[in-house]
Amino acid sequence: MEYVIGIDSGGTNFRVRAAGLDGRLLGEYKGSTASHYSVSEDKAQERISHHIRCCLESFGGKSEDCRYLACGAAGLDNEADAALLNRMYGSLEGFSCPMELMNDAELALYTVNGDYGVLVISGTGSIAFGRNHQGREGRVGGWSMGIMGDEGSGSWVTRCALAHFSRYFDGAAPETELIRLVRERLNLNTREQLADLAAAFAADFENQPALGDLVDKAAAAGDAYAVRILERAAGETFSLASDLIQMLDMQNDADLAVGVWGSNIVGSPVHLEAFRRLVKEKYPAATVRLPQISALEGAVNLALERLKQRG
Repeated sequence: MEYVIGIDSGGTNFRVRAAGLDGRLLGEYKGSTASHYSVSEDKAQERISHHIRCCLESFGGKSEDCRYLACGAAGLDNEADAALLNRMYGSLEGFSCPMELMNDAELALYTVNGDYGVLVISGTGSIAFGRNHQGREGRVGGWSMGIMGDEGSGSWVTRCALAHFSRYFDGAAPETELIRLVRERLNLNTREQLADLAAAFAADFENQPALGDLVDKAAAAGDAYAVRILERAAGETFSLASDLIQMLDMQNDADLAVGVWGSNIVGSPVHLEAFRRLVKEKYPAATVRLPQISALEGAVNLALERLKQRG
């Protein structure tokens, strides 16, 4: 049975799906991350092979029957990453089909917009990726929190919420719903506890708490401070998109498409609406698009489309 494979390889999970050439779902598997930034190269190779094999076993698929493989991978950021991942996937036993490996932001762009436009991701981190009508690509953001990166992201919103909490301890901000929610979540009752928390985060950015849901909840309850944080986040994510639009000379495109991806914007009504407003103010012709399918479905659709293009 001939089929294609789509893969969404993230920093937490590895998802793989096989579909028939008519698009019908054949098999699917979800496993632990195979990111070479999270595990050793040998372990990453082992997991890639294992996860794909488990997907094939779910429907009795044979590796030699695969006609195309498309993968969006977190951490595919430079030529060295591309060489490593191409080597890993190229060594999969029994697979001789064409393969297309790309950064997960590029896959998200395809999933929301197709092969053209700009996409902003605001999840735990943030980044913008785009491609203009001439095929020129660019990316903005994605830098670490250590240099004030990930602007407008979930981690950025969390830091703003904690900064607001510090103002409360200073006596410069009142006790509002946001303060009450954060105190309950983190059991913060003294300046010393907040100082200890800040020191722990400075030493290990990866383990900071996620407070974005609390900021959204407080904003929904009318907390003006929470609303202000989310509107500032929208300003940051809009800056990522706008910088990229200008870089790729897309500002005058009549069909300019600006996609959004990630729970910190898609799942935040205040953030999303403020972002929409900023886009429309500067680029009236632009269309803001939300994801309608998952990245995994996007990867399968991409594989089917590329196979069809090959004839």
